[in-house]
Amino acid sequence: MTDLALGQPPVPRRVRDPLRAQGFRTQRAELPEDLWQPLYDRVHYPAAGISELSFFSIVRGQSATMVRAGAIGTFPKTLRDTNMENSNVVPTKMFKFVGISIAYCHQIEGEVANPADRDRIRSAGFLRFRIVDKDILILPLVCFPEMNPYMVGSTTTTVTATTATMLGAAGGGGANVPMYRLPIPITLNPYENFAVSISFDGIVTVIRPVDVYCILQGFMRRPT
Repeated sequence: MTDLALGQPPVPRRVRDPLRAQGFRTQRAELPEDLWQPLYDRVHYPAAGISELSFFSIVRGQSATMVRAGAIGTFPKTLRDTNMENSNVVPTKMFKFVGISIAYCHQIEGEVANPADRDRIRSAGFLRFRIVDKDILILPLVCFPEMNPYMVGSTTTTVTATTATMLGAAGGGGANVPMYRLPIPITLNPYENFAVSISFDGIVTVIRPVDVYCILQGFMRRPT
């Protein structure tokens, strides 16, 4: 008597694997590994201003306007600029985000106008973080800590009336990563579309162009 005769679906037969290929897979989703690995992206803010900065859409290898070695030009993005391989989606990895950070890279580091340029950008914008069609966070840009804040500023005038300005920035790292800590961590599943943007009320001009980083701080889960 068959399974169909009993009114039940047939029992699936075991698929043979003569090569035993399943034992040599390079992607094992059932045995993931978890690492601390933020997602990050760098975009360009021109001196003439812009209405919105969109992050995580131009991937590594694609060309974008950026600051490089003190010059403004169009360059292919490298791992210095982003670790995105697909536009606004990560197909094979899951992320657990615990915070968001911002960083600034100026055309001329140490330029006297840099702190004021940062203040103009910070005070005029707000950040929006979306996953699929849901707003996860909307917050003024002044709420987000900088990875490389200015810590020292000094202007001196000599007897010859020559003025010199010294600026000192600090980089973040280790356990004390400066970030806006998310009270509830956010999970980004594989193949989920996401977007981060900074929008401005009006056109805010700056003295010199500046690149802006957005860093989604968190853990990455990938197949072993």
